[in-house]
Amino acid sequence: MPRIVSETKETYGELSKAVQSPFNLILEGESEVGKEHFARLIHQERNWGGRFVVYDCEQTGQEQSDIAGRLTSEAFLQRLKQSHKKDTFFVRRIDLLKGILHAQLSDFFEQLAESGRFSRKELLSLGIIGSVQPERNRFSLESVQLNRLLDILFCLRIRILPLRERKAEIPRLVERFVRLFNREHKKEVEGVSAEALQILIRHDWPNNVCQLRTEIERAITLTQDHHAITPDALSDDLVGSASRTRSLD
Repeated sequence: MPRIVSETKETYGELSKAVQSPFNLILEGESEVGKEHFARLIHQERNWGGRFVVYDCEQTGQEQSDIAGRLTSEAFLQRLKQSHKKDTFFVRRIDLLKGILHAQLSDFFEQLAESGRFSRKELLSLGIIGSVQPERNRFSLESVQLNRLLDILFCLRIRILPLRERKAEIPRLVERFVRLFNREHKKEVEGVSAEALQILIRHDWPNNVCQLRTEIERAITLTQDHHAITPDALSDDLVGSASRTRSLD
């Protein structure tokens, strides 16, 4: 398996190391922890000048076959050979591809290296970022086939911790989402009050970054321009959860 770069809470620090590297990498984490968000950050910070292309493997069998076909097409290979404006290819939930497609892709990229069309270093630097969820059965045939593909294409692996384990990043994410939804909704909300921010930090976020993003968008729409988001703009579940947590402290 590709080595794990970090299991610490210094998520951004580890991702900044990935930015300095040209290598393909795997982002592993629970559902909705923000793997695509981090993939886009890496793409932006690498500043290769190309596109951010998403291949979503959470699809039906035929659509999965189409994804494998695109990844092994001559047009894809020609795009990879371009020396300018290098693309990033985000393969969402590569672990969900059928085992036969994992084997097909493994055979294809191995043959590329053996034929001399791509060196081993070039294969590891194709601009591919894959995302996976933690394995439940490492010894199944599907896992063996997946791990073979990951060994061929990836040499870096970063574990994205769930939001409940990296609460120090919540203020940064909140700030980013406020800017994003101010722009999308043509609002001028002035951040988040200290009390509301504490409620956001205390929450355990079972649905991770996606839930936080939804919460901030909702609060933006309920808050008047030139005012900060207050607890009144947060959902009842969130405020109630914070109250219960305080009562246990």
